[in-house]
Amino acid sequence: MKTYFPQKKILIIKFGGLGDMILSLGAISSIYNHHKCRMVLLTEEPFDKFLNKSNWFSEIVTIKRNIFYFLDIRQIREKINCSDFDFVYDLQTSNRTANYLKLFLNTKAITNGIGKFAKIIHIHKNRNLMHTLDRQKDQIKLSQIKYKFKNFKWLFESKFKIPKKKYVMIVPGGSRKRKNKRIPQEIYLKVINLLIKSGFEVLIIGSKDDMKICKDIEINFPSVKNLCDKTDLFDLGKLSKNSFLSIGNDTGPMHLIAKGGNDVLVLFTKFSNPDLCKPIGKNVSILIYKNDKAKLLNEIFLKLKTKLGF
Repeated sequence: MKTYFPQKKILIIKFGGLGDMILSLGAISSIYNHHKCRMVLLTEEPFDKFLNKSNWFSEIVTIKRNIFYFLDIRQIREKINCSDFDFVYDLQTSNRTANYLKLFLNTKAITNGIGKFAKIIHIHKNRNLMHTLDRQKDQIKLSQIKYKFKNFKWLFESKFKIPKKKYVMIVPGGSRKRKNKRIPQEIYLKVINLLIKSGFEVLIIGSKDDMKICKDIEINFPSVKNLCDKTDLFDLGKLSKNSFLSIGNDTGPMHLIAKGGNDVLVLFTKFSNPDLCKPIGKNVSILIYKNDKAKLLNEIFLKLKTKLGF
């Protein structure tokens, strides 16, 4: 006679921006593979639609985070039964989500996160100096989970038509809330000029926040393909798998593009630290803009000349 055990129920807590979410895919996948069961995700829009395609989750619950934490707690209580879970992994590990773990304090759930309400607490002395990927790898290790990063085919599933000509992707914008992470537009204009003269098709990538800079580039170079606000994340994934090179600011789409495996050049400013949050990929290079346009442009051109062979 066979004995059947109820399947464990796992909750993953993850918010943040696109880049942070992409960096967390390895940890989420590792948790999924360790427990070998589908999970519940607590997140916010639009990541519900994006991560639904992973097929890791039996349910994706979204809330709209509020300036007042207690309103978050109210939404969570209304949408999930906290006593249902065996394990809870807080991969956001902010002060806000650390307080969410109080909901599971008197339940059977083994909570992994930070703060006084976590039952397994990540307290590495250099925690705040670790890259997101390394920090999460260290965190889930406390639950005996081995970090296994894999290529995720679902990231690249799209019907977007790939250009026949060899192309370079340019990501010149970024979040309107963090415009200080953008390098000067004129640098991109000079880079694009070189690429066009070298025979490449140039694709301009951006969201609604980037409409102006993308349009300005198109005005200067009518031959570019302006895809601003015309691609979804899976389109970007597919494009990244076939691109000759991608160049862009420290912004979410660059993290996804880096997963394509082709050469990626990410341009940081002094307002973010690549040691903590750089995109991860086997062919990712980083340059830092320090208010010296000529120096950065020279560094970019040296990279391009090496890549282009001249």
